[in-house]
Amino acid sequence: MIYDLAIVGGGPAGCSAAVTAANRNLKTILFDPGDFALALRKSRSIKNYLGFPEISGKDLMEAFVRHMEQAGTEVVTEKILNVMALNGHFYLSTPGSVYEAGTVLLAVGVPHSRGLEGEKDLIGQGVSYCATCDGNFYRGRAVGVLCTVPSQWHEIEFLAGLASDVTAWISFEPPARIPANVAIRRALPGAVARRGKQLAVTDGDGIKYVDGLFILRETDPVARLMPEIALDGRFIRTDRQQRTSVPGVFAAGDCTGEPWQINKAAGEGQVAVFGAAAFLREQKP
Repeated sequence: MIYDLAIVGGGPAGCSAAVTAANRNLKTILFDPGDFALALRKSRSIKNYLGFPEISGKDLMEAFVRHMEQAGTEVVTEKILNVMALNGHFYLSTPGSVYEAGTVLLAVGVPHSRGLEGEKDLIGQGVSYCATCDGNFYRGRAVGVLCTVPSQWHEIEFLAGLASDVTAWISFEPPARIPANVAIRRALPGAVARRGKQLAVTDGDGIKYVDGLFILRETDPVARLMPEIALDGRFIRTDRQQRTSVPGVFAAGDCTGEPWQINKAAGEGQVAVFGAAAFLREQKP
């Protein structure tokens, strides 16, 4: 199936876009690893979202997701690894499949923590963002996992079934049952560097040597999803219609820059769908 619109990200911008797309009768698919705006869910009190004098981030986000699901949006709880333009369409790959769409909306948010020192230089040389994709390269070897999203715990368990031992740096409470070869470290790392054939991962407790490091964050660098897309610093460059430098690709929400506000994200998601609908009309013969 070729979708009219593929939305990458299930936060306020993505959910708003999905509801608007349903009202415009666009065949839409939304991708989110399963946490649906983890940072927003952690907010105890929100007092500036119109119609809700005070509400928790968790309750507001759950209302967004319910509305999006009631609109009939198809949801895939997988991470998008990359987006590629080819022959007038876009191909979005997950660890398990490839999807095709006429337009794409990037509503991927923005990392709220800095990348590790040395991380960028080691991508593809020991640092990976997908355990399912690259885990088999480390069968019987020692790996590390930096994981900040609870829904990705299954990736740690997957690696535990392949690696000799797994060192997991996590920012959440682990489940009650942990594989015997998984060691939890609470002091999150700040740097990674090549040391001979291994990687040296430095945290507050010292250095841990591993053969490979998997980084599982809520948001990966935008440049990894679409290297050709134009950025302003670490944000996606857009115009007033939320169009990016790649025709047919739109962006909305925190990934387009400050202010990081729910109202802004939801509004940009709606505007982006209007732009996507116009783009699709222009492509028809």
